[in-house]
Amino acid sequence: MTSSSEQRVILKRMVRLEQRASELLEDYARFIGISAEDALNIVLRKMMANDTDFHSWIRRHRDQQQDSQLRLVPSASVKEVEAA
Repeated sequence: MTSSSEQRVILKRMVRLEQRASELLEDYARFIGISAEDALNIVLRKMMANDTDFHSWIRRHRDQQQDSQLRLVPSASVKEVEAA
């Protein structure tokens, strides 16, 4: 699923699933012939990739972070005044 130039970083995370969700995950993984962990990664990425509300939220969140970081960096004119 990842390109050859993209290095996958694997992190461990313990999750608790409802019994029915766990059974469906195991069935889906067997159906497509991969591990349940790989199936969960695929399902999560696909679900989030198709969620337009989530993408809008991410853009707003990143814009807010950039705005707050820009306010913390003094402009060149402020530095020149301080140096004078």
